[in-house]
Amino acid sequence: MVVKSATKKKLTDLGVDEEHAHLLADDRKWDDVKVLNPQQIAEICQTDSGTAQSIHTKITTPIKSSKRDSTTTTKRVRIQKRRATRKKTSLPLQSYRLEEKDAQILRGIDTKDPLFQQIEAESIKQNMVLTPRIIHDLCEGVRSRGLQKLTAKQLKTIISETDSRLAESRVDPHEAVGITTAQSIGEPGTQMTMRTFHYAGVATVNVTQGLPRVIEIVDARKEPNTPTMMIYLEEKTPDGKKALKTNEKQVQAIAAGLETTTTRDIASIDVDVAQRVLTLDLKNQNLKLKNMNGKEVMDKLSRALKLYVQADNPDRPKQLKLIPGVAKEDDLAGLAADPPTYTALLQLEDKVKKLRLKGLPGISRANVQGPNKNTGEYYIATIGSNLSKVSEFAGVDRSRTYTNNIVEIYQYLGIEAARQSIISELRDTLEGAGLDVDVRHLITVADVMTSEGEVRAIGRHGVSGTKHSILARSAFEVTVNHLLRAGIIGERDYLKGVTENVIVGQPVALGTGSVELYYAPREN
Repeated sequence: MVVKSATKKKLTDLGVDEEHAHLLADDRKWDDVKVLNPQQIAEICQTDSGTAQSIHTKITTPIKSSKRDSTTTTKRVRIQKRRATRKKTSLPLQSYRLEEKDAQILRGIDTKDPLFQQIEAESIKQNMVLTPRIIHDLCEGVRSRGLQKLTAKQLKTIISETDSRLAESRVDPHEAVGITTAQSIGEPGTQMTMRTFHYAGVATVNVTQGLPRVIEIVDARKEPNTPTMMIYLEEKTPDGKKALKTNEKQVQAIAAGLETTTTRDIASIDVDVAQRVLTLDLKNQNLKLKNMNGKEVMDKLSRALKLYVQADNPDRPKQLKLIPGVAKEDDLAGLAADPPTYTALLQLEDKVKKLRLKGLPGISRANVQGPNKNTGEYYIATIGSNLSKVSEFAGVDRSRTYTNNIVEIYQYLGIEAARQSIISELRDTLEGAGLDVDVRHLITVADVMTSEGEVRAIGRHGVSGTKHSILARSAFEVTVNHLLRAGIIGERDYLKGVTENVIVGQPVALGTGSVELYYAPREN
């Protein structure tokens, strides 16, 4: 019996008796339990139909109502102001561009190469399924030997040899692939350096690489140390009149709109303690770079702080003044009788410095890169990440825009996209350090991290902490806690994995240990 701890916890939270929850969670996920009928529950729990019906009701009743029923009859009524909820914008579905996607998947592979087509035709003839990447590697191998064409005999030999090599590379049944993966990533990982990668030509854009980045990925950090985005743009502007991705000015305008602009970016702030006044001297050059004007700044400050903003020129202000507590022009008359406090002035200064006037939260810098030598295309590299908001921006190509924040990808695009990003990030990090690790090991890690429908860390708060084996969990961290809890609830360990068998000193039931060999002598 392998008890699913997550399923058991959910059942006990719903009010199911611990003994019955333990039996129901035997090798069953929550999706398997919630579809059981009362008769099946009675058979599993070995109980009467009345108790089974009661358990079934608890399982099928929504969690919210069960919590409401368990609360006391005393009610407290709180009057709350209705908050203005922001409507979620539904973006139009982008059409799947088959040619572009094929070009992206087959990048670096020339499918029109005569040698490529020759090997592909022979593999089809021999009923073999070879991926374009394998055929490309075979072409490279043939050319490295000085051959440009192959005879029928050579083709047949290459395909048959490829078939046998592919068969050898397959994993044997009951092979402990987890241990192989851990060794294959861990050993090269010891050679990785603690360093950061600097984008050429982009000031202050440093991306964490090497061992720290690998640790970030397997720990499923909510936000990496250096979150970055690569934002690609559509062919034309939303109105379809002008070119976008090849127009540097248009791309610069989008970058300025994405980048967070604070008050300190466009003005110098001076605090007059004697007069209790905060003065902002606007910098025209910075305003032009951010595509803003003084009147716009004045309006945004007024709405955000709910204060009266004094300007030297209402139409083209160059200097703005703020006084704590002055919400309208009439309040200036009562300042002499009731001047603002020094504390209020300091609080206002702090608010003004942190105030976001323009741009998206999380995007601290946005730099235009390019153009691409082949396509003449520009893209935007950012410090900071906000995939959901960036995707709503007009002109952004959502199908190609990418972030290195895996959790953000999971929240916006789903678990399959997060799984692929884990593989891509691990591969790029290892290749960046000059290490060659088979992609199948990285796929194994990604599969384990995403198998439960969410991105889980490989640690005691994720994968290792939810293993079915008590000894495997306790061998990782907080040994006493795991053993004590298992003893209290009567959990059993059937010693099916690697760690638990090593602990008790018996052969592991995997690999060669998965086969039980008996000698049956012939009777004469």
